[in-house]
Amino acid sequence: MADDAAVLAVDGCWNFRDALATAAATGMPVRVGRLFRSDDATRLTPGGQAAIDSLALSAVIDLRQDAQHQRPQRFVADERLLHRPLVDYVLHPEDPQPIRDSGELADLYDGMLDRSLDRLGEILDTIAVRLEAGPVLFHCAFGKDRAGLVSAIVQAALGVPIDAIVADYALSDGSARARRATLVDEPLPTDPPAPPNAPPFLFTAPESAMRELLERQIERYGSLNDWIATIPVAPETHGRLCHALLTH
Repeated sequence: MADDAAVLAVDGCWNFRDALATAAATGMPVRVGRLFRSDDATRLTPGGQAAIDSLALSAVIDLRQDAQHQRPQRFVADERLLHRPLVDYVLHPEDPQPIRDSGELADLYDGMLDRSLDRLGEILDTIAVRLEAGPVLFHCAFGKDRAGLVSAIVQAALGVPIDAIVADYALSDGSARARRATLVDEPLPTDPPAPPNAPPFLFTAPESAMRELLERQIERYGSLNDWIATIPVAPETHGRLCHALLTH
């Protein structure tokens, strides 16, 4: 459902892709086929499920809020599904905050960081541990905001340059727009009201939004490495991530 070669063919998902494919394309010594990111499984078809099954995922980490997580569609059976909601909500469905430009989108992500720092550490710990058993997928609803933030943090922890992190985030732009159009034009009975009510700019992924977010962290902490060091993780997590996701 997307033209970019980095997006994997999983029917029913718009934004399923290898979380390190963009970094690998720059020559970074990262392992592909180990860590995946996606939108949710609410429209997953039997063919899409077969594609998921072929990945032999050791775990799926659902970053969505409780109400979204309660929807019945799943990528894997419950014993491999871990619910780690990143924020209590992204936008209030009845009275969403205005998001009109990249700066306000970066503000949204800054708010996620402020509210969910401990949870982000827990998510990184979980990814690191589960990678030892096999490939891991993390996802939110659109695979852009919450999943985009986790992906950026993992990439920064591995030393991926800022330009590659930004480029990877921007791959979600067309996917998010297409998914929103489907939710508005072909809603399911269980779909939330957010897509038609939320500001349209929310369903974009401009490079400038992620770049501004990362530059804010550099300004605050001195470097991306120093920023990542503020996220509370287990002592062994960084080493586990590097061992699982770097080739040397």
